[in-house]
Amino acid sequence: MMLSVLIPTYERTCYKLVEDLHAQLEASGEDYEIIVLEDGGRDQVSHIANLKINELSHCLYERRSVNVGRSAIRNLLADKAQGDWLLFIDADAKVVRSDFIRRYLAAVSEGHQLVCGGITHSATPPAKDCLLRWTYDRTFELQVGLVSPKLSCFNFMVERALFMKVRFDESITTYGWEDVLLGVGLGEQGAEISTIDNPLLHDDADKSVRFMEKTRDSLNTLHTHEHQLLQHTRLGDAVNKIRRWHMSAVVRGIFVAVRPLMEHHLLGRHPDMRVFAAYKLGYYMSLR
Repeated sequence: MMLSVLIPTYERTCYKLVEDLHAQLEASGEDYEIIVLEDGGRDQVSHIANLKINELSHCLYERRSVNVGRSAIRNLLADKAQGDWLLFIDADAKVVRSDFIRRYLAAVSEGHQLVCGGITHSATPPAKDCLLRWTYDRTFELQVGLVSPKLSCFNFMVERALFMKVRFDESITTYGWEDVLLGVGLGEQGAEISTIDNPLLHDDADKSVRFMEKTRDSLNTLHTHEHQLLQHTRLGDAVNKIRRWHMSAVVRGIFVAVRPLMEHHLLGRHPDMRVFAAYKLGYYMSLR
């Protein structure tokens, strides 16, 4: 077999990630390649650092002149790939296990077509202005475990022939949900997600203000593609109940009134995830 490791990035240095993966792939004895595509970023510091990737054997780094979005850049990576297996990894990942590649190869040898290795997070709290993302991620990890039952673009491996039947939906050009639609499409092809204990560390401490912005961006995307996505989300259950009960206007009114208080709390030292869930529901119901 040949394995293609595919890493989309945007103005982020990921040489260390590639170097760690390269060392494990060299030791594996398998045919492989690592391809990194910069999606139209202009940051010269990360670009110059990432150019070193081209000095590693079987590795390629390129910077595209135009940003095409999270779905399209992953499809472009797959189009460039030569391997019969594709391992998608986000650029803000960090290798934490010396047998990371070996575990994926073992899963392939057992006959799996679609494998998710999962995500883990630092146990040490970050700076106080980064606590919202960290609290959210840690709460989710403690509830669900290292591997979500749904597909995550952060760290997964798929047979190339299977992936090419579905691909990422490029109608999603804004932030979020492209992995959900891919998972649905692969499921319609009869593929089952095999989860293994093989996480990468999420190595990006978003400031709480930025994470709030990304959350709203994600909800805007969900709203735009509601007919495709809402039924596959937990939020959708609450939204549909509110609509059936004709309570949409009431929820919108309450959210408008308490939104400043909720945002002040969520950006503070002890963000409560119940408040965060209520905030997301209220924000979604406020969209027209």
